[in-house]
Amino acid sequence: MELKKSPLFLGEFKVSSPVFRHALRAALAITAAIALARVLNLSHSVWVPISVMVVMRPSLGGTLHISWKRLVGTAIGALAGVLIACLHLPVPAIVAIVLLMLFFIFYFKGQNYIVFTAILTTDLVLILGTVFSHSWQGGVERMLDTFLGISIGLIASFLIWPNFARKNLRQEMGDLIAAQRLHFSQLRRAYFSDNPEMATVLAGRIKALTQLESCTEKFRDASIEPGLISGQRQGLVNLVDIFARIHRTLTALSSIVSKSKGVFHGRIRPEFEVLMDSIESRFSELENCARTGEEEQSAQRFNIEFSKFMFFLGEMRSQGEFERFSLDSRNNSSAFIQQINRLGMELERAASRIHTLRMDR
Repeated sequence: MELKKSPLFLGEFKVSSPVFRHALRAALAITAAIALARVLNLSHSVWVPISVMVVMRPSLGGTLHISWKRLVGTAIGALAGVLIACLHLPVPAIVAIVLLMLFFIFYFKGQNYIVFTAILTTDLVLILGTVFSHSWQGGVERMLDTFLGISIGLIASFLIWPNFARKNLRQEMGDLIAAQRLHFSQLRRAYFSDNPEMATVLAGRIKALTQLESCTEKFRDASIEPGLISGQRQGLVNLVDIFARIHRTLTALSSIVSKSKGVFHGRIRPEFEVLMDSIESRFSELENCARTGEEEQSAQRFNIEFSKFMFFLGEMRSQGEFERFSLDSRNNSSAFIQQINRLGMELERAASRIHTLRMDR
């Protein structure tokens, strides 16, 4: 593809671009790693720049988060590899252990980075110890090279255009709330529809989950960066936990919607629509607060609005309004109401947590 047909690609070629800054920062760090490996005349000099490439992330928090895990995993793996090699097992046994560990490498790659790194390092030490017959030296060199690579990556992340993850939290949080609000709107329409489009609901849930994972990563990176007090770090962790619970509540609502269209028709539906409007309004207020920092106070607390709705349902029940619906349908609707209550309370907790974080700045 010609460059003139790639405006997005060319648009990153400027000093103000975070992508360009990260690319240049990483290039300088890798160059420094190669030069240092040559000066020190390391036996496996390629490990130093590889460590730099592995640990460097666009944000300082991301680099810090992966660096300590890489260092701990390498130390454990190097020690384990040396100990196993010192047993002087026959080559077939070493080959069997290496092949078995390959399975665990792929298994833990997306599960636990420390365990993944430890097993990978153990495998490398065993292979090198079998081929070159100096297992303890291979373990020490692996540890040293990893330490040098991590150090270079951290120094570059701190000194060359440091990019703090917390600078982009407002945008990430706003995008997450917007995705969750859209998903709730889709669930609301599907619940009252005679032919709900569950494919649209599923797409909305996937988009919200993707945004939640991205936001969780940014919050995690921001919480480890210097410049925050312990209360702020814990506040970020608590806030992302609330958003995770909101997503689980939306998932529960989606399951309920897929099984029934509910019973909120006739005299009941208008009152329930008011409650749903309240949820959407709180989503909008929360999104605006996340993006701009401006707080809007709702007319009433959600628990008061929900209590009024439940009182209304009690009156309808006493008048026999629910008798024309099946027991399964009533149970389904009851479960839906419980999830709506949970969603409203979590939204209020999120608003309170954001307010606390702003006050702690």
